[in-house]
Amino acid sequence: MKLKYLAALPLIGALTLSTYAAHATTWGWSLGGDGNVSASGTITFGSNPNASSSFGTTVTPVSPPPAGYPNPPSTVFTSVGDPLSSSLITGASGLFSDSFLGLSNVAITGVVPDNFAPHFAPDPTIPQSFSYYTLTDPTVSYDNLFYVNGQSPQTCSLPPAPPNNLPPGNYGGYFDNYGVMFTLANGDYVDLYSNGDIQATELGNVPVTLPPYGVVVITGLGPDYTSAETPASSVSAGSMLSSTKPASQAAAASARRP
Repeated sequence: MKLKYLAALPLIGALTLSTYAAHATTWGWSLGGDGNVSASGTITFGSNPNASSSFGTTVTPVSPPPAGYPNPPSTVFTSVGDPLSSSLITGASGLFSDSFLGLSNVAITGVVPDNFAPHFAPDPTIPQSFSYYTLTDPTVSYDNLFYVNGQSPQTCSLPPAPPNNLPPGNYGGYFDNYGVMFTLANGDYVDLYSNGDIQATELGNVPVTLPPYGVVVITGLGPDYTSAETPASSVSAGSMLSSTKPASQAAAASARRP
């Protein structure tokens, strides 16, 4: 399992019904709070064709792994279905800034389509839409899933293991712990993800001390895991004006990265 390092970013959003696509919905959002990163914009999302009641039940071995992975294990895995409560993000617009990287009001132009890359962990709670930004550096993952109820399900459930004995995952947020991969007008990419608000451990569920959202900025130099000092202060969403609702309510999300 791999860790995604964190940026402390409060996220504020509001939902409105889009008029140009059947049952598509737009979500206005803004984030900031770590002293470096700030952003705002909208995402467009709709029904997820991979949402399934089979999510979390089955993982399929893939051997040998697809070409392109550096030093892969003999077997990688794919999961069956995405969470029933998930919607699929299909578009995005807005502005992104990161003062540490010298980025100021760079336009968000869209999202990177899912590539459904097999993952390294035999964990059925990793969504089917799990994707790697690039197979040659499988450290940044995404799935473009959105949870309109703000309660993303647990998407990493493997128990702690040596040498780090990390807990199996966190719950909650408008994204899960893989998040949405934005494209920027300058050719860079931004992964916005959730760290959740409930941490699942072998001793039970405990509050998460991590900030609720984070980002990874991918430039020509590779991924930048911009860490942050200031804890997030607020997470909220406006009223949903569409009659479309998730198929079920779930609880959870995770800061751990397969």
